[in-house]
Amino acid sequence: MEGFNLEKVGTAMKSLLATQSVEEKKIFQELVLKNDRLELTLLPEFGCHWSRLRVSVKGHWLDLLVSAPDHDALVKRPTGYGSYLLAPWSNRIAGAAFEFEGQRHQLKENFPDHSAIHGDVRNRPWKIASSTPRRFEATFDSREFPDFNYPFALRFRHVLELSEETLQVALTIENVDKRKAPVGFGYHPFLRRRLTRADPDLILIVPADRYYPLEACIPTGPPEPVGGRTDLRHLKVLGKPGLDHCFTGLRHGEIRVIYPGTRLEVRFNLDPLFTHAVVYAPNDSTGRPREFVCVEPVTHANDGFNLVARGSKDTGVKVLEPGEVWGGAWALSVGDV
Repeated sequence: MEGFNLEKVGTAMKSLLATQSVEEKKIFQELVLKNDRLELTLLPEFGCHWSRLRVSVKGHWLDLLVSAPDHDALVKRPTGYGSYLLAPWSNRIAGAAFEFEGQRHQLKENFPDHSAIHGDVRNRPWKIASSTPRRFEATFDSREFPDFNYPFALRFRHVLELSEETLQVALTIENVDKRKAPVGFGYHPFLRRRLTRADPDLILIVPADRYYPLEACIPTGPPEPVGGRTDLRHLKVLGKPGLDHCFTGLRHGEIRVIYPGTRLEVRFNLDPLFTHAVVYAPNDSTGRPREFVCVEPVTHANDGFNLVARGSKDTGVKVLEPGEVWGGAWALSVGDV
């Protein structure tokens, strides 16, 4: 038959099957916030997870986050991609247990080190209150989930809003229990170390004067002055410090990430309640830095609830009275340098 090309048909079929395979792996609804500078893809049914965040640089869209290849991979490894909410606590609770007002609360372990890690809203379905290309709002009520891994009833409200070169990120927590409740929250973005081949590495500036000595990410004492690899206050390439550290004593609420080759700067402008920040910049088994760095704005220290129970001060943990609403915001802004 004239014009029939078996090779072209086979290529087309392979393309169709590949497309179907990708679509089948889109387990969750995807919502997109977009303007001329930023594009955020999020999954309300999976903790409002940021599956992709892109920035336009001189007309080219570049990925800021290390994203999962598909939704199936994200479900299998939910703490390794994109960016997610940490609430009603951030980082770890040692032994998945804590004391509060004389009562011991045992949680379910959810990490190999037997801790309870990163709260319990990051994989849960949120209810969409409103959604436009520039603004998103959703709520989550722990009372609707009998298996919620926290002993106090809480209601959360999450708002994302795009404006020019800025993404505004806000969370509030309401204590809907009849008892006081300790809470905290944060965010866990996996930033790419390089946006383009022009970037040898990124520059990270965290204006923190102190950090917690840690063993297996659990504080072993009060904060100490930064120094050497933990001093991120100056304009320098990150390199391979092998960090998984919690910082405090922030001089001001601005964290800077600079991609010198791409000539892009990303700034985190934090509300004052973000008194801590976690930096996770691991190396691989050969000592080389991994492809990402996590720069996590958080309101309290690792294992903060247990630190409070032991009498530690300035942990950042907030105790909510029944009916009290508390929260705050940070902004991710991008600019050319």
